[in-house]
Amino acid sequence: MKKIVLSIFSLLVFAGCKERIQDFGDLDFLTANDAIVKINMASVYPDDRYMYVRFNDNRVTPLIRAREPYPGGGYNTRGDSRPDFLKIAAGTVNIKVCLPHKVDNGKDSIVLAQQNVTLEPGKQYTVHVTDTAANTKMFLAEESLVRPDSSFAKYRFVNLMPNVEAIDLYYGAAANSSGQDSLIVRNIKYGETSEYFTIRRAASRTWKIRKSGDPVADNTVLALYTNASSTLNARSYTAYALGYAGFTTTIMRPYISFYLVR
Repeated sequence: MKKIVLSIFSLLVFAGCKERIQDFGDLDFLTANDAIVKINMASVYPDDRYMYVRFNDNRVTPLIRAREPYPGGGYNTRGDSRPDFLKIAAGTVNIKVCLPHKVDNGKDSIVLAQQNVTLEPGKQYTVHVTDTAANTKMFLAEESLVRPDSSFAKYRFVNLMPNVEAIDLYYGAAANSSGQDSLIVRNIKYGETSEYFTIRRAASRTWKIRKSGDPVADNTVLALYTNASSTLNARSYTAYALGYAGFTTTIMRPYISFYLVR
């Protein structure tokens, strides 16, 4: 009788587990010959238009807009908050940024920019897309998946504002208390990425960007952002500036945003 009870119990457990199994379809695992890539769309248009990206003529993104990293996202973005990347075979990759037809039929209406890049196996990258029309540019940045120690968050900063030659990044006080701001990185030129830096986590702190060399005052702040999620424990982020200085509309104005790397 004891053996029968145990057998029935085992069958019940197995049946219960089987019900919880999910079918994720065909899985394509990362290999030693692959690289992973994120698209950081920072190309801002007044009409808030949609674009998409191709790798070697294969469409790899849905329709996305400015401030919408893909895949995954971050904070003060239109994306979600997952540190995801796309998998692609390493080697020379042709990247195109395209506009769709008015009715998206899968064909390119306009190729805004294209560039060949070399992706090394086992490495991770972000393709930053910025500026507009014939001036659309792509900047390739290699990412590090090494996380910081507990109680710290790791960052680097990218200037993707076409009409701001260089930017200083500050961290510290609330919106109207600039006298308490701390300079984190200085003179990051358009299209450039800072070195990595770490910050001890703190609640209710504010990130701010100013034109490089501008005085530390409330009226020199181009954009600011406060969110405890931008300082989560042992996380790795890229902070980036996008938009246009001098514009005040929701679409065109300057932003400081964050996407998750890990």
